Amino acid sequence: MRRNMIITGVLGGLLLVGSMVGLVRAQEAGAVRTDVVAGIPVTLYSSGEAAPTVIVAHGFSGSAQMVDPLARGLARSGFTVVTFDFPGHGANPAPLTIAPDARSSDITVLRGALTEVVDWAAAQPEVDRARLSLLGHSMGAIAVTDYAVTDAETDGRINATVALSLPSADDVPDGAPSIPRNLLLLYGSLEQAPFPQAAATALAAGYPGATLGTTYGDVLDGTARKAAEIPGVEHITILFSGDTLQEAATWLGFALDVEPTPTSLPPVLLYAVLALIGGGLLLVPVSRAALGPAPEDVADPVRGWRVLLIVLGASAAASVLAWASGPLQDYIPLAVGGYLIVWFAAAGALAWAAWTIMRRGERQWPAITGRAVAGAAIVGALAVAVVVIPGSMSWAPFAFVGSRAWIAAVILLAFAVYFGADELLVRRTATGARFGLTVVNRLIAVGVLLASIPLLQAPGFLILLLPVLLLFFLILAWYAAVVGRCRNGYLAAVLVQALPAAALVATTFPLVS
Repeated sequence: MRRNMIITGVLGGLLLVGSMVGLVRAQEAGAVRTDVVAGIPVTLYSSGEAAPTVIVAHGFSGSAQMVDPLARGLARSGFTVVTFDFPGHGANPAPLTIAPDARSSDITVLRGALTEVVDWAAAQPEVDRARLSLLGHSMGAIAVTDYAVTDAETDGRINATVALSLPSADDVPDGAPSIPRNLLLLYGSLEQAPFPQAAATALAAGYPGATLGTTYGDVLDGTARKAAEIPGVEHITILFSGDTLQEAATWLGFALDVEPTPTSLPPVLLYAVLALIGGGLLLVPVSRAALGPAPEDVADPVRGWRVLLIVLGASAAASVLAWASGPLQDYIPLAVGGYLIVWFAAAGALAWAAWTIMRRGERQWPAITGRAVAGAAIVGALAVAVVVIPGSMSWAPFAFVGSRAWIAAVILLAFAVYFGADELLVRRTATGARFGLTVVNRLIAVGVLLASIPLLQAPGFLILLLPVLLLFFLILAWYAAVVGRCRNGYLAAVLVQALPAAALVATTFPLVS
């Protein structure tokens, strides 16, 4: 047994080191410098000399870090690239103003931020101000398209625009193929219907009857336009696809009269996932050493089918409570955050109550000893490290700016209630059995959340986030299964899930006013 744990720990350590080496190498992209413009954090990637320039705008709940791999790929292709954080996102502590319908960002705020960044970029020595272009993803695609339309009618500074996963083509005028100038529209083959529809609509606005994958117009007069599908990707992974980089670099080179340097996009998401797997393997020997070996007999408080009924009932009731508490959620200045806080706290409290009733006088509360607390701190810190460090080098900023710190504390409490109740329900001797039951619990929770969106008018943005959150929660469930079998593992199993989940939600969901 000791030998197996050592082998597992060594393998986990090797995966962690290997993934970190890959992430460090992926950071190579010439000279990189940062600045703050009117409160907006900006990053400039360049060769150190003036070159055709791409200003990249991230999407809702994204950040400059999420588009960092694509930006570095464009920089290696020979462009100067500028990224930034919209208000409420990443390292920008200013809240994002939400439109009156409470479901979309205020375009005037996005336009103002983008204008500040474009003006700043045009004054930098690494920027060829005669060859400026824009690239945006999702909300950022709306922002750059809106900006480029106005620019084509006035200043004429923007020579080309690339819109990734454009949600709506409302800003693209009919019968004016040069507004915006040289427009490329890309969407993922696995995206929901509105995104390919928006690309097709924007293409047809300039060229009625046009077909996907074909370039229309002429870059010399700004009338070039094309819409194309990126295979095998959805709304998030389109940013990390080599096909996206190739299509964008080719189009921008075409429009800006430059020959892009052939390059590839390192698999940073794969590196991040390998780091998570390595962390899970490393938790095996670390948790045994910190918490003690598994006891010979672990109570099985509730039969599996009853657990599933409890989780289903608690999840459904939590959705109703979250919907009914709408006005209270405004006190949490985090988009969707208030809804999730209420939902997870309610689902956990209801599941905890059901467990207490079913056990009656036979309740077997986990012992919280000094070793349990110390061990939980150790494994919790390890879980946070393997999530935050690789994540901050690949797809998320994990920046606790503005009000995010106290929001994270509130979210942590809600997640602690939920994962604490879940851990009581699934405690059992066999790691595989408890992990399997936990997986089903997570599937039920996500399924109910998805059903809540149309039925209870929950925030629609959850549709795009839940698949990512599900994968993340399943990895955390594996961590909990590893440490939960230890003699003092209850508190540790709660923390290895609640701490990373709270850090993710509190730092990636937008701050809003």
